[in-house]
Amino acid sequence: MEGWRRRIDARFTSLRGYAALAVMLAHYQYLGFLAAAPVLKDSAQLELMLFFFLSSFLLSHSLASDPNWTKVSIFPVASYAINRVFRIFPLLFIVVTFCWRWSLAFFPAPTTLAQALALSVTLGKAPSVLWTIPVELTFYVFLPVCLRHFLRLTRSPLGAGALTALFAAWCVCIAVARRYGVPTEVWMTLGFHHYANTFVGGVLLYALLANGHIAFPRAGAAIAYGAPALFLLAYPFVSRTLFAGDFRMTELDDRAAWQAYYDLIFPFAPFLVGGIVYGLLHPSRTLLSTVMRARFLRRSGDISFGVYLIQMGIPFIAPLSGSRWNSLA
Repeated sequence: MEGWRRRIDARFTSLRGYAALAVMLAHYQYLGFLAAAPVLKDSAQLELMLFFFLSSFLLSHSLASDPNWTKVSIFPVASYAINRVFRIFPLLFIVVTFCWRWSLAFFPAPTTLAQALALSVTLGKAPSVLWTIPVELTFYVFLPVCLRHFLRLTRSPLGAGALTALFAAWCVCIAVARRYGVPTEVWMTLGFHHYANTFVGGVLLYALLANGHIAFPRAGAAIAYGAPALFLLAYPFVSRTLFAGDFRMTELDDRAAWQAYYDLIFPFAPFLVGGIVYGLLHPSRTLLSTVMRARFLRRSGDISFGVYLIQMGIPFIAPLSGSRWNSLA
């Protein structure tokens, strides 16, 4: 087995745990619980990109590692589907039922439990922070198809180069569409859905690694240091403090200013997050790999989906936050 496969270990679970915790804390700050910590302000989107990319990469590894994957067999996909169902739906059912029963901000009184559950898994209709659930479910359906085709198309250097170039062009098109105000209905219909490129990027990186098109020379350790640094630099708090002197990020309270920041970051997030994944796979011991050995991050990663869902009970703790909570998306 290639060395990089052996290095897909607990550090990736820790990275997923970091992403889940950071999203939760960013949401809490937005609701006013951590008002004195502007470092978290408006940062949840960045961690979601990390979480989604990492999810698709690790699921690709899990699927492709099944000995039956290369055969014409439904068993790997069936096992994958069953695992996704039992990982997501039981806890989602419990949390949605809890929120519905106590009439939290997500579901107004006239909503029945059946309607609340249906809304929670419907693309474009899931309320508040639940919007990510149907997005994930949609891509989970397409992931096995993408993985099988990407592994086939990237067998040759020409195919790998062409697919990578096509993916990069897709990301550029997203950025251009956002920059020039192309109506959302148009560019999302064309496949530029929020985070779709982040999900696909994780599958593409795995396919390139699996077909031997990405190496790990000693000089590659620079990526292990540079990618996390760039990721931190992309945080609103860091970029606003360093380049605009806006420690409290008051300018980002303007929706247009925040949208401009977001449109600058998310089209190219797969390359940034891909660098972090490469850094963890590199054999060199770096600050990134050391931090990701933290036990509390590992434990958070083991229950990362639960961490993300449990945060939804915050309006129950602080009812006055409900109106702001519903505006998160």
